[in-house]
Amino acid sequence: MHVFEELFNKQVENQQVLLSKGSYKGFCTEGTESVPVDDVKLMSYHIQQEVSEIGEVLAADKRWKNFRNGKFDHDEKLDEIADVFIVAMNIAMYSGFNAEQVAKAIDHKLDVVKERITKV
Repeated sequence: MHVFEELFNKQVENQQVLLSKGSYKGFCTEGTESVPVDDVKLMSYHIQQEVSEIGEVLAADKRWKNFRNGKFDHDEKLDEIADVFIVAMNIAMYSGFNAEQVAKAIDHKLDVVKERITKV
């Protein structure tokens, strides 16, 4: 098994725990008891969370700003980038995709991008 698939499946287990504890009560479609599952409410919830996590990456490294751009916390930025990837896995699993499907899609997309940029 690939490292990505191991990480994805580890996050599936984390989400299973949250579902079993009722942590998403009110945020998920009734009957959502396991993942991956196509649950538009939880997918939407995690997209909103993703926007927040991306903002936290920017907050950890403000060198992109025109002024007051002195903040840069390397470890905090890395931690927030990890959160971005974790939430992206949640978006995929609450869209009904499993680890193998997502890994294959990423691999394919990387090939498409490589072809695009090498043609230029």
